[in-house]
Amino acid sequence: MAREMTVVPYNEVWADLYKIEKELLESIYGELIIDIQHFGSTSIKGMSAKPIIDIMIVVENINQVDNYNELMIEKGYNPRGENGIEGRRYFVKFTSDNSGNHTHHIHIYQKGNPHITDELMFRDYLRADFESFKEYEQVKLGASLKHRYSPGDYVDAKYNCVMRIMEKARQHYIKSGREM
Repeated sequence: MAREMTVVPYNEVWADLYKIEKELLESIYGELIIDIQHFGSTSIKGMSAKPIIDIMIVVENINQVDNYNELMIEKGYNPRGENGIEGRRYFVKFTSDNSGNHTHHIHIYQKGNPHITDELMFRDYLRADFESFKEYEQVKLGASLKHRYSPGDYVDAKYNCVMRIMEKARQHYIKSGREM
């Protein structure tokens, strides 16, 4: 069965699912973790989203993460290596129905990786700017209807919107003098 790009209304349980998984990940990686964050659409209160919990972990040395792959497999995660983003370690947890759908994505970066700032800036800006929030939500809903069984096309359909919002987010943080 093909993986579905289904966007659903915000669910309060997503914050609890993050907390549960955060505890599991802290038990695995322990002192390697410098920071751990819930990001992505499920971390934005009120945002419709694919029901996948995105978690970012920041570590001092990304290469140490590879030593924990077997333990992650034991906990239900599929290690995907960099999976298209240099310097990242990416893990996927699947639904139990063998549909190929995902429940969790773990993104691990070494301290200083620019993706850390970009992901958190995008999340925080959507939390702060309702116009961008609504624009992104509408684009995601449209993309999920048009590309329900095509993850790549779903991502591509959001690209221009994401780039527009990222630019607004960068300008916002530059003007505010806030560091990310």
